[in-house]
Amino acid sequence: MSKAETLQRIKEAEAQTRTAKEVAERERETVLRNARREALELLDTFRAQAEKRYTEILTGAEAAVADERDRMLAAAREEAARIAARAQANVDKAVELVLSKFRGAVGA
Repeated sequence: MSKAETLQRIKEAEAQTRTAKEVAERERETVLRNARREALELLDTFRAQAEKRYTEILTGAEAAVADERDRMLAAAREEAARIAARAQANVDKAVELVLSKFRGAVGA
């Protein structure tokens, strides 16, 4: 093989290497671009799922809070009614006591 042939083969090999390197670089850019796009799509998907789950949890919590509030209000109203009934009974006793003392004082 002559010097010229050897140089020609070296140039061809270098050209093939450059071409392969350029192809690999383009493929790398394409793969990176696709990976970024897929990552953004996944982020959007997971963000939407998280927001949906957040809404579900919030709705459930609001319902539970409303139920608990209603139970507490009902219990408080019952207790207030019992206290008012006892108070009324005490007022009636107090009136009777005052009247009896008054009658005792007037009659004496």
